[in-house]
Amino acid sequence: MTAQSVTDWAPRAQRLADLLATQGDVHHPAWKSAVAAVPRHVFVPAAYQQDNTGTWQPVDVTSPSGLDLVYSPTTLVTALVDRGTHQESISSSTKPDLMLRMLDALDIHNGHKVLEIGTGTGYNAALLSHRLGENLVFSVDIDSELVEGARGRLHKIGFQPTLVTADGAGGLPEHAPFDRIIA
Repeated sequence: MTAQSVTDWAPRAQRLADLLATQGDVHHPAWKSAVAAVPRHVFVPAAYQQDNTGTWQPVDVTSPSGLDLVYSPTTLVTALVDRGTHQESISSSTKPDLMLRMLDALDIHNGHKVLEIGTGTGYNAALLSHRLGENLVFSVDIDSELVEGARGRLHKIGFQPTLVTADGAGGLPEHAPFDRIIA
């Protein structure tokens, strides 16, 4: 079973959306709807947790316990690099509660055009695309592998926002102006 073929994610996504609303992390119903509708597991191609010795261990994100982790308010380490003496996290999927507080703070309204600096796994771009429509979402990341991975995952769930490999410090002047910018 692959992460994309998981069929029992929707109740977990709804529980996460309900939890975030109960905790006060979601104020606009459109964000709660986005969390419930966007399959976060698609944006977690791999996940790792440290064991009690500090060693990173892979998590089977298609297992019931793995899905419970994916649909919990926790940061997920999604990529590691081997430094010889240790492994180091180089990519993660941010805690959904933090993401939602940041999105809520943007005070987004229908029709707003948003630039996201730091595409990462693509989950945030998916939430934005669900809320605003993909044609109003632009995301930039300096890492072409992250951008292409996110593009593929977004396409798998039916979103095609504009993703660009570039240094976010320069923005995306060819698509400006933007109503909101998130980094």
